[in-house]
Amino acid sequence: MNAPASAAQARAVTAPMMTRAADVRPSSYREEDNSIEVCWSVGAAGLRFDWYDGGYYVEELSMEPGAVRLDRLNAGASVLDSHSSYRLASVIGSIVPGSVRIENGQGLARVRFATTPDVADVVAKIKEGHIRSLSVGYNVYEFVRTEREGQHPHMLATDWEPVEVSFVSVPFDPDAQVRARNAEQGGHPCTIRGATAHSEEVTMTEPTSTPAPAPAPTTAPSPAPAPAPAPTPEPAPSTTPEPAQRALAVTARTIRERCARSTDLGNDFALELIERNEENPMTEVEFERAISDRLLDRRQQPHIDVRAGASGTESEGYRRAIETAVILRADPSVQFDAADISAAREFAGMSLMELSRDYLQRTGISTVGMGRLELAGAALGMRYGAMTTSDFANALSSAAAKRVRDSYQAAPQTFGAIVSRGTLPDFKDTNIIGLGDAPSLLLVRENAEFTYGAMSDTGMTYRLQTYGRIIAITRQALINDDKRLFSRIPTQFGFKARDLESDLVWGLIISNPVMADGNALFSVAHGNLAAAGGAISVTTVAAGRLAMSQQKSAEGGFITVRPAYLVVGPAKETEAEQFLTAVAATQNTNVNPFVGKLQLIVEPRITDNSWYLIADPASIDTIEFSHLEGQEGVYIETQAGFDVDGVKTKARLDVGGAPIDWRGMYKNPGN
Repeated sequence: MNAPASAAQARAVTAPMMTRAADVRPSSYREEDNSIEVCWSVGAAGLRFDWYDGGYYVEELSMEPGAVRLDRLNAGASVLDSHSSYRLASVIGSIVPGSVRIENGQGLARVRFATTPDVADVVAKIKEGHIRSLSVGYNVYEFVRTEREGQHPHMLATDWEPVEVSFVSVPFDPDAQVRARNAEQGGHPCTIRGATAHSEEVTMTEPTSTPAPAPAPTTAPSPAPAPAPAPTPEPAPSTTPEPAQRALAVTARTIRERCARSTDLGNDFALELIERNEENPMTEVEFERAISDRLLDRRQQPHIDVRAGASGTESEGYRRAIETAVILRADPSVQFDAADISAAREFAGMSLMELSRDYLQRTGISTVGMGRLELAGAALGMRYGAMTTSDFANALSSAAAKRVRDSYQAAPQTFGAIVSRGTLPDFKDTNIIGLGDAPSLLLVRENAEFTYGAMSDTGMTYRLQTYGRIIAITRQALINDDKRLFSRIPTQFGFKARDLESDLVWGLIISNPVMADGNALFSVAHGNLAAAGGAISVTTVAAGRLAMSQQKSAEGGFITVRPAYLVVGPAKETEAEQFLTAVAATQNTNVNPFVGKLQLIVEPRITDNSWYLIADPASIDTIEFSHLEGQEGVYIETQAGFDVDGVKTKARLDVGGAPIDWRGMYKNPGN
């Protein structure tokens, strides 16, 4: 016979909340109050893994009335969706106050569902019997432990409290243990009586997302605990006591199973850890730190635009799914392919902190003891001071970058039709050769030789300039669940990049810069400036067309220049529209010959009454506008931050431009 546990055999731990499968009864649904009967526990024995001792034990919940604390459930505890306690939207109902009871060894209660539209689908599936799985979360405040030779230790919960009930898509295995809280996050004190004596109070550590495989099931012992064996005399304390944490020994089996879960760990690393553990046994915390350090080392990626290696998150697919989910959460109107939307459903509605925890669990990094700032930093790849970017950070940065690029493409521009676009390979000064200054073709008589002609440049030069700003995705932004990171902020970056290009091009026209010959772009010397300002009319536009057609090349030859665009500011918009509108004329003198020949461009940066005639840049050069070769448009680059606690996404624009030839443009100061 085993003797009862003495006080010396009691040990204090800080225990997390645990869960086990329960039962829902669809046939008990009651329409009048939208409620259903559930059985939240029968107290049956089940095998669990003890992450403190590193072995298995049989857990049994006593269903004696004095052993179960029912006050919290009877006060109307929340009924959740899949134990999600982080979001208010996860609450789908509550326990009917006063309905919690114990009958014939079963814990029963009635659940009343919410009637809001966001939970209607879930409630309908429960009523129809499609969702039948229930899971109860509970705290144990006292265990009575007994041991028998050849069997797993038996742990009878003699003081425990159910705290919440959740409907789940797949029931939790009775052998599985879900730890929702650690000591720092609000764990509760628990006394284990009959345990091997430990003088220090300890905290049960959190398991990884995939528990170690259980051995073959053993026959559960009888519900009543056998008396504990007589206590053996305690040995005298050692002169050099080992720290309490050393009790958290890590076995070779645990190392092998953990390293087998990720290609970033593998067998070689497992053997290395086993050898290290044999020389100096690791604690659970030291083991988790070694795993995390290895994962960070293997995934060190300074820049996002370099494809990350394969990992437990299946890098590319995971990043695309996260990218889609966070963008749709910030702006549901954004269009994605059906495949991307389907992949993102797994993460729909999750906050940035929930996504962070999910990522760490997928990659095998334990969140034991992590506060919110540390968890956010680890998800961004900053744990233990490593300056890296994780797959999760890559996904968030890709989402921000996509928003910048999309808004850049969508922002309106008016100068596209009047410029020649190009690229430059570097940031050196570039000489401009105008189409109007190409040498004329000469007659080549029979048996005569071709003669060389020289291309004369305009004397104008320009170079690319770099413009940019940085978006920081910080730990604080994740904790604050800042949606603006993927909505207004990157969108404004894209718009501003597009506006910058417009400022550069229209600034070259409106500022009337001095050309290489020492004359202003629009000047009497160039023959492209009206002698006096005038309204937009057949007479004034005809004068402009005449001036453009009389332009000559540097060699004195005629060139064909015709206006294709009428450019005005808002002050002249209505006047220009009236001029270009076809009207049936009764006299030839009233006919407008320019109807259908000129396209109207209205640019708000032209704030005075001036108006312009500009030729098609395909026929003669006007303004050249260039990006850096290979980086046309806004370029996005991301790297781990040093001056910020997070990941920095840089939007950069390398652009430049200059007026090439005045002969394709004409200005009238207006009236």
